Parts: sequence; structure tokens; C-alpha cells
Amino acid sequence: MAAPEMGTVGSRRVSLSARGRAFILIGVVCTIGGLILGVVDLQRVGILLLVLPVPAWLAVRQSRAGLRVGHSVSPARTTAGGRAEVRLVLSNPFALGTGPLRITETVPGGRPLRFSVAGVRGRQRRTVAYPLPALRRGRYRVGPTAVAASDPFGLIIADTRSTDTAELIVQPRRVTLARLALPVAWRDGAANLSHSIGVGGSEDASVRAYRDGDDLRKIHWRSTARAGALMMRQEERPWHGESLVVLDTRTVAYPIAASERESAALEWAVCAAASICNHLAERGRRVLLVTGSGRVARDTTEAMLDLLAETVPAQRADVQPLSDAMAGIGRDASVFAVLAATERGSLNQLLARPRPPGSAVALLLRPWTFDADGSRATHRDLRAEADWLRSAEALHTAGWRVVAAEGGDEIEQLWSLLLGPTQLHAPLPNDGRPDEDGQPSAVGTVDA
Repeated sequence: MAAPEMGTVGSRRVSLSARGRAFILIGVVCTIGGLILGVVDLQRVGILLLVLPVPAWLAVRQSRAGLRVGHSVSPARTTAGGRAEVRLVLSNPFALGTGPLRITETVPGGRPLRFSVAGVRGRQRRTVAYPLPALRRGRYRVGPTAVAASDPFGLIIADTRSTDTAELIVQPRRVTLARLALPVAWRDGAANLSHSIGVGGSEDASVRAYRDGDDLRKIHWRSTARAGALMMRQEERPWHGESLVVLDTRTVAYPIAASERESAALEWAVCAAASICNHLAERGRRVLLVTGSGRVARDTTEAMLDLLAETVPAQRADVQPLSDAMAGIGRDASVFAVLAATERGSLNQLLARPRPPGSAVALLLRPWTFDADGSRATHRDLRAEADWLRSAEALHTAGWRVVAAEGGDEIEQLWSLLLGPTQLHAPLPNDGRPDEDGQPSAVGTVDA
């Protein structure tokens, strides 16, 4: 772990403690009483009590002016619910040591942390380590630090605050997804699934015409004989191009139950997007992540996970940022969407495109099923189910492949449904009309 940068602690207030004020009061009484009574020893005691806070004040002020505080967090990035440790380093570059120190540390996830440490000797360091509580995803700051120092007699107190802080990024939880064949471009109106060259063999490798400077060892002789010109084996297939991951984060799409502080459905959606981004990056894809607020991260896994760590509900009802992102992707790009359906009109902008240029798959959440009391069907839930069915059918008609996501579903299982063989899944009903029992028809997977 790298050594923390040291921030200077500048004195803000140096004052008498309760004990120091008592010394002054007793000193005044003793001095005056000794003068009135003519007792020299009493006068000497009074003068001593009056003078003693002066060197104590000088010592505390000098030692506090030189004290430096540094923070470091290990690890600097963790996942939701993970643990991290803070190392607080107190450094005294001067020859004069400090007295006892009372530390008040600003930490995330709870009340300020208060503890005491012995004084720091001259030209020495003292390190204090403490664990942070398990935190939700987000970007947190540790510090600044308030330090209260005093002299050995406790007459003077110097309350100061450091300028040093450290950052902790709590990334969303992510799961390991199966290495299934990833979707590529559309053919005959249906999304096809591709396999890597290592699975399909060298005969499946794409080829191109020879260019000056190409490695002759990569000549594809069978294609060369067939074409009558040098043809080169292309190691990367088009599906290694860009993949777009869009995450619907609209506030209207993720209602929060009265008994909860945050939307369980949104947290599930963020976890799903993090898992997909991480999986695609590990598979060698160039990944572009766009959230419902229009924030973008690309290519590096850390950048995407950091963006998801601080994703909050977007205060907008439209999906224009997601639609704009789809308009700017390449011809062979594939789209992975994590959406939440409310009313049909909310996805109109996303569906306004004639058809995604590459394959498009979506996890379509039923947000109301993630509530703690989601098992109780209400009239509002029935309307939401009907809206969900209409949104799923609209996506299906536009050429998307859709899988429903409900409270309690495992992301890795839905991933297998999303990319699994099409013949294993039932098609979407033509409408969202209720069945004979008065309940909306259930639908699991929608295939293009």
C-alpha cells in the first residue's frame, strides 16, 4: 500500500481547558490572599499557578503547528458489502514532542469516530489503523480529521482540523456470467450468435485481402486458392467490436417503497449492468456504458464500475440519453440493455430507431416485484404488469430479444436465458390482456 500523502494541520483555536481556567482562578485567589495576609509562600503558589499556563500554551501551539496527518485506504476500491481499512499517520517533524491527542475522524457510513492516542515524539510517526463498516455502493471520503491536543498537565487545548482526506470507491456487486456465445450482426431479421475462433476452429476465421506489410505466416491458403489472390487470416472477428450497455436509471421507473431508503430494483439493475460490462470486457469487447442520466464510461472496467458506483436515479422521465447512444454506435455493435418498464410511452424514444444496427438484447425489469411487500398483488401492480407486457411486445416488434427480470431472480440465470438457444423459450403473447383468472399473462423470454 502506498504511503499516504501528508496534509498539514493548521491551528484553528488554542484555548484554556477547564483545568487551565481553574489554575488561573486559584492563582488569582492565592496571589491576592497572600498579599492581603502577607503570606509570601501563598503569593509564590499563586504566581506559579498564573505563570504555568504560559509555557504550556507555547508548547502546545508549537507542536500542533508542525503536526501532519495523512490518510490511506486499503483497498481503494471494494465491492458493496466489502471491507476496507484506513491507516491514519500522524507525523511530527519537529524536535519537540506532542502531548496526548484526541482524534475525531470523519468516516462514511456512521457517526464520527473518536479515539485517543499517545503523543507523537519529535521527528517520529505514529500510525493508527481502523476498519470501515460495510458500505453500500458509492464514492466516499475519509477525513478530514479533527485533532485536540493538550499539554501534559491538561491546561491548554488546541482544536485543529487537517486538510488531508482519502477516497474510497465502493463498486456495485457483480456476478460471474457464463461464457456463452455473444450476439453479433443481424441476418434475415434475427439475431445470430457467434462463437470465438477458438471454438469454431481456424476454418471459421474471417479473411481479408493482403495488404503491404502483412505477416506472410497468416496467409489463408484455401481462400487464396479460391480467390486467386493472397488472402490473410483475420484474427479478430467483427463481433470483437463495440458493445453498448445501456442502463435505465429513471426515477419514475424505479419506485421506492415507503419502508425502504432506496430502490431494490435499481440496485439489482446496477448489479446486472456491472456484471455485463465486466463480462464483456473480459471477453475482449470494447464496451460503452451509458446511464439514464447521460453519463458515459468506456473501455476500461474500472472506469465503468466507478461510474456505476455513484449512479443515482435520474430525475427525468425520458430515455433520450440511451436513444442518442444507440444512434452513435457502429454497424457491427451489439446492444445490451437493462430497462425498467412503466408505461409504454416511456420507451418510445428508444424504439423510435428503425432497428438497432447490430443485435439487441434486454433485461426488462418488473420493478414492483422487488418491493418487500411485492407478493401482495394490487390494482396498481396489475396495471404495471399490463404496461410491462405492452413494452416487452413493442421491444420484440422492434427486433429486440427480451427476458423478464423479477425480484429474487439471479442475474447469471437470466444471462443464460438471454443468450441461450432461441427454441427453448416461449414467444410473447400478442397482447397484454389478462388470462381467465383475471391476472396478466406471464411471459418469461421474448425472442426476436
